[in-house]
Amino acid sequence: MLNHNVLFAVILFFYVTLLSAPKEDHTVSLWLFDEQCDLYPSQVLENSSAHNLPLVLGLGGRIVRGKFGNALQPLMHPEIRLPDGERKFGLVKLDPPPGRTIAPLTWYNAEFAALMTSGETHLRKEVGFKRPTATAMNLGDFDWTVEFWFYLHRDTDTGTVFEIGAGPRGENEKVTRLSLNLKNNSFNFLNPMIQSTVTLPTKLTFKKWHHVAFVHFADEEKIDHFVDGKLLSSVNNVTIRKLESTEEDYMSIGRDGLWENPLQGKIDELRFSADPVYTNEFNPPPSFSSIYQEGYVADQLAKGPPLLFDDESKDDTPIQLGGRKHLFIDDAFLETVGDVEFTVNPPEKKELVIGNIKGPFRKHLTVIEDEDGLIRIYNSAHDDYMIVHTSRDGVNFKAPNTGITYRGRNNIVIAEPVGGKGNPFIDPNGKDKHRWKYISSYHNRGVYLYTSADGWSWSRQKMALIPFRSGTQSCTFYDDQRQMYVSTHRTGIFHTPGGATQRSTVITQAENLFEPVKYEPLSQNDYWKLDKKYRLREPQPWWLDNGPLTPGDFGLEFPHIFDPTLDDPVGMDIYITKAIKYEYAPDTYISFPITYFHYEEDGPLTRQILIDSTRLRGAGPIETQIAVSRNGLNWTRYYQPAYVPIGKHEGIDVKTAYIAHGMVRRGNELWQYYFAEPHYHSAWVKYDDKRAVFRLVQRLDGFISIDSPYEKEAVIQTKPFIFEGNRLVLNIDTDAVGYTQVGFVDAHDNPIKGFSVDDCIYINGDFINEKVEWIQNREEFTDVSIGEGESTEILKKVKTTKDVSPLEGKVVKLVFRMRGTKLYSMQFLNQ
Repeated sequence: MLNHNVLFAVILFFYVTLLSAPKEDHTVSLWLFDEQCDLYPSQVLENSSAHNLPLVLGLGGRIVRGKFGNALQPLMHPEIRLPDGERKFGLVKLDPPPGRTIAPLTWYNAEFAALMTSGETHLRKEVGFKRPTATAMNLGDFDWTVEFWFYLHRDTDTGTVFEIGAGPRGENEKVTRLSLNLKNNSFNFLNPMIQSTVTLPTKLTFKKWHHVAFVHFADEEKIDHFVDGKLLSSVNNVTIRKLESTEEDYMSIGRDGLWENPLQGKIDELRFSADPVYTNEFNPPPSFSSIYQEGYVADQLAKGPPLLFDDESKDDTPIQLGGRKHLFIDDAFLETVGDVEFTVNPPEKKELVIGNIKGPFRKHLTVIEDEDGLIRIYNSAHDDYMIVHTSRDGVNFKAPNTGITYRGRNNIVIAEPVGGKGNPFIDPNGKDKHRWKYISSYHNRGVYLYTSADGWSWSRQKMALIPFRSGTQSCTFYDDQRQMYVSTHRTGIFHTPGGATQRSTVITQAENLFEPVKYEPLSQNDYWKLDKKYRLREPQPWWLDNGPLTPGDFGLEFPHIFDPTLDDPVGMDIYITKAIKYEYAPDTYISFPITYFHYEEDGPLTRQILIDSTRLRGAGPIETQIAVSRNGLNWTRYYQPAYVPIGKHEGIDVKTAYIAHGMVRRGNELWQYYFAEPHYHSAWVKYDDKRAVFRLVQRLDGFISIDSPYEKEAVIQTKPFIFEGNRLVLNIDTDAVGYTQVGFVDAHDNPIKGFSVDDCIYINGDFINEKVEWIQNREEFTDVSIGEGESTEILKKVKTTKDVSPLEGKVVKLVFRMRGTKLYSMQFLNQ
């Protein structure tokens, strides 16, 4: 039999366990309002609950500093002059339709603070609004709690916390509203079932944050009101019913349905719960956001070597080369460049790996090899859900059953509208469930971060990483040398001389992907000034672009890269960058820009006529080029030859050649993939059954080479550098009748005996890792002629070495004397 002490201990254990057991989360909606300060109107205020209930910011609301992070305040944005535009973008002033008194929503009257709506269908609506009356935010005869942090600093009589209406807005008095009446020092609650407004006396201090809560107990027909955890008032015999769900319902926060009666202060962390969260007095809760909770630690970022050729260090000499591999993608390492050319080396086109494509199949592909050697190709299909194909050999791909089935496909990994508008990647900084990252447009409401432990099951971070609508695939890589996540995104803010959309690329950078990327807002005057420098499309400011209920595209808030140059034909633009940090050498960034030649609006009639529908073409062909960088920010694009050109490939007359993001290494080969289709952009006739994915094979480091002429020798010389290692290894191809010699000179250009270019044994052949060798006693041999099959007695006296350790740590330069050679890369190794 248990003694009393033991029995008491057992009871105490179960009691404590019961109290400490996690309570089921009945959160219906939670807005943290942690988007960046001065967020633009039409951008999304994301919901952090499991129920995906976004709002958009209006002209009558602003994001300001809050209790935890930021907060919403119903302040007007600076007045702007609205340009003429399209009805669906809210740039046409509208009168009330017959039988109504309230004008439809446009930019002319979008003075709400924060809104979700099922109505206003004349506008572009792409953020995925839910019907508020179909959720438990539609307060009724059930247990519920509404709570928020509030900072009072205006003394107007009446202000609105929130209003939910059955709609039409302003035409239907059936609303549920919570408001603050400072004249009576009370919160007022209105619901159609209540004969008169429920008055809940309160006590708030000016310019001080208070936690405010309202708890409804359905069985008792009672509402309790708490401030800072203290019960201030309670009202009994309150009968509440849900509003009828209609096609024009709405929810407005910070202002009423006519955008009047703004709340008298800032509101932070507004939460609706479908249970009585507080049944007694309590200590106010901490932030509901994990990044403001105690113990939050950001990822520790992997650190690579410092950049050698960025803007700050490119002129520093001697270059601390160490044992780094150097790719000859440009002249960054060269002091003198002789009669050589930097040449694009297109990959070899290989076999079809995915064919017989049926139904939607986005051309925005990403290829990645996982930790187990499985090659995966991601893109999207029906309704922009992301799918995956896998292969062990890189040739035979299949659609694996992921357990998610939709519209006949069972290889879905993200059942949300992401459109293949990103590139999954394995993050060296990510741990556990955040090992894989995917940064993509979602629902056209912004750019979001998805994370995964394995690349199969993904979850979306609730807060938008970047609040702008993205036009196509965003390309992201982690730069260990700058400890920065770098993303490129497309925008259509520019126009061509002929007036067509001129696609451009913006670049964003972040050290922490779990916090929104910040930008410096631009005013209308800022845009007008910039319009004198650039060919900007209307409307200005650009955030007006998609109307008051859908975020605008990227504007000029971030740096622009990959714009067409004067060397490009007019009316050509760059669709996507496909930018990566090359995995197999530092200081090397490679991009594969998707380039698009427009037929319409630009150039002479003899060009524009190609878009004529009777010619069965379309708006123009698309190919893949290549660009290089030493810091991921400043790029040099090589125009020709195209890296992946159009033309016939395995029976398909390719008019769109779209390379996949990423590559896979197999030995000394790099495998890339591209999507091919035999029709033009915006084609008049499509041949969907001939769309395909093909494999490409590139030489390791082989994207760009320094090519010397066949007819004569050419000489290049590097800048002064210091190396570590005892072998110099080259990736080089001389063909059969070309050759190269390599030699060291000192800082004053004096040849180093035994290691000069004249001492170097000819490099002749095709090598990935060729160790350079020198004759140490060349002066002992003059006028030597060795015939085929002759005695090797002379050769036995020749002293050669591959060991360059005597020069290790010294300031030296390299001289390359080449003929008929392609030089790809070099590296000093310890062997």
